[in-house]
Amino acid sequence: MVNSLLIANQNGEEVKKAIGSDCAEAYNNEFDTASVYQTKTVTADIKEQTAVNDNNPDGDDDNTPPSSVSPIIEMEATDDKGNTYQVYIDVDEVSNRTYIQKNELIALCNGGNFKEVAIPLDKAELQTFISVQQGKATTARSLSRRKTLSPEARKVFLRKAQEYGYLWLKGEVQLGNELRKIVGRQGKRSDLKATIAAANDNNKQKKHEKKMDKALDELRTKKEILKEDYGISYTQARQLTRLTDELVEKELEYAIKHNECLSRNHALGLLNRPPEMSDEEKDEANAEKAIAETKAKFEFETVFSDIPFDKQKNKKLKKHIYYCSLFSCIGTCEYYLEQHGFICKVANEKDPNYAKYYIAMNKKRSKHPVNMIVGDFREKFDEIVKAFKESKCELLICGLPCFTFTSMKGKDWKDNDLLTLVIDYVRFVKETKPKKIALENAKQFFGFSLPMSMDLSAHPVAQKLQQELKGRTIGQYLKDELEPLGYTLNFSIEDACYYGIGQSRVRSILLGTLGDSVWKFPKPKEFATPLWKVIGHLPSLNQDQHSKFKYHFADVLHKDPKKAAQIQEALEHTATGCSPQDNDPEYQLSGFGFYSAKGARKFWDRPSNTIDSGNGSVTSLRSIHPGRLRKDGTISDARPLSLLEVFLVNSLPQSYEPPAEFEKNYALIRKAMGQVFLPRLLERICLEAPIPDDDWEEVTTELE
Repeated sequence: MVNSLLIANQNGEEVKKAIGSDCAEAYNNEFDTASVYQTKTVTADIKEQTAVNDNNPDGDDDNTPPSSVSPIIEMEATDDKGNTYQVYIDVDEVSNRTYIQKNELIALCNGGNFKEVAIPLDKAELQTFISVQQGKATTARSLSRRKTLSPEARKVFLRKAQEYGYLWLKGEVQLGNELRKIVGRQGKRSDLKATIAAANDNNKQKKHEKKMDKALDELRTKKEILKEDYGISYTQARQLTRLTDELVEKELEYAIKHNECLSRNHALGLLNRPPEMSDEEKDEANAEKAIAETKAKFEFETVFSDIPFDKQKNKKLKKHIYYCSLFSCIGTCEYYLEQHGFICKVANEKDPNYAKYYIAMNKKRSKHPVNMIVGDFREKFDEIVKAFKESKCELLICGLPCFTFTSMKGKDWKDNDLLTLVIDYVRFVKETKPKKIALENAKQFFGFSLPMSMDLSAHPVAQKLQQELKGRTIGQYLKDELEPLGYTLNFSIEDACYYGIGQSRVRSILLGTLGDSVWKFPKPKEFATPLWKVIGHLPSLNQDQHSKFKYHFADVLHKDPKKAAQIQEALEHTATGCSPQDNDPEYQLSGFGFYSAKGARKFWDRPSNTIDSGNGSVTSLRSIHPGRLRKDGTISDARPLSLLEVFLVNSLPQSYEPPAEFEKNYALIRKAMGQVFLPRLLERICLEAPIPDDDWEEVTTELE
């Protein structure tokens, strides 16, 4: 049975009414169900036009005014369970929201069975075909990531990105077949022309020169042929010749299964996969898969505010609200809170250096002393509870260590004590009963579970959490434990780049209030914040250089000067968004692999990737400045982000200064900057706290 979904606009009911169920059913009957990606373009005035024609027995409709209703694109899609449904996309609405031309959008959505498209054999046609398919794939991928479109619309555009990505790679396979036919040359005889020029003038000289020019053309090196005839580098050609039809089919299968877009580099990465597993390995893998399939899922619906941040940012509480900060690190996440009337009275941090930094920063910026309790949360539990109650804290802010819930957790995560801290957090809430709670962790946190079918007898730490969860996800566990206490909870998984921050950092966030009031999540922006808006005003730097701005300097790239020079040269030939592995062979570096994005440059037109604790290292994941094109063709800023740039990307102000005693401890600062709950996001969250309007006042002085 085919279900109808109306998406990609804010007037779904009107669209459905305009199309009409009879019209939709008629198109469904004509639809070729052999492909779930086929499309049709219909208009909302079909039924009206049909009625006009019925009243005109001569069939003369030349005087009928043209329709002003925007075209609606009807598409058939499938959900995760394999059910098919109809999707309608309002072209005007999507075009207005995404700034994509209507004709381009219609062309993008229309098409038949993509696997039946013929791949051109002619070189010129093939290169045009590849360019067109790549462009369509890129556009569709962009649409699939637009938060302004509904989830269903984004999913449909993801499927279209997969279709065009498949055709793009199939075209590259054909191009690779042609490139393999090019015969390599050991060298080019450039001396032969000089021999002819030196020869005596005679009547046969022109004839000899013509033959020699032909011979010289045939003696072109492979690198010259690639550049002159195909416009590609030797490295690109090498990748294309490794691409096969089998790899493309595997890449398509992987992309559909994991809701990803196709990538040549990822497809080539399949070549490096281990050989076929033995029967015993397959049995073990199947057992693990069976366990994974028993994992519970956590579903929730986030309640958002409809008030833009610009209307909230100048608010301040008439009466202070005291809060407690658990796992507070160096306190960066709380940087903007006190100017709005939120005062930290109690904090806990295990690392003594972080705790000293926190205390020093608090003395520097606040008139209110903080009771910093240094030590392990479990060991200091009773002391923190007592301090919380004595300080009359109303708000609990907590960023539980997220390492054990990320993809970087390592092999020993089942024995890591951090895994069970969520149990102690719940115990703390039960003991203190804060009026408001704000909890954040990694993207995977709410959905994390340990099925009861998993044997964890050899891992007491993980087994403890397993017994506490009883098959539930952590999200469900929090819900089941806290709601009976009287908390109204609001779960969300959000990307910071949609909240005015030039960094893509996806976090699980739980907001709760004791009572019936809902703590709404702040209203996201329509577009992500690109990196150029955050650090584009700062001057370029090379290694071992300083600018006039404090903390805007570049360290040497390697302690060995020779090695440092090699790294700089490679990065100066690495374009924005690329890695040294994309360069010509002479500017590549061993250990700077493309697949892990080591040594890769960031993008100017996108938010920065997540700032991690290794943000000052050349070999960290995409840690290099985007760079600017110089007149000589090289790229500037062959370095990781400066400390000032890290501050800005973490949404701190340019005026941010560490305490004097930590001013030169760059290693500690960089490490801590990779562990923050981004301060602008927390500020927005706290300004949405369910507090009566009469308790706020407008601030006339300029806030940070």
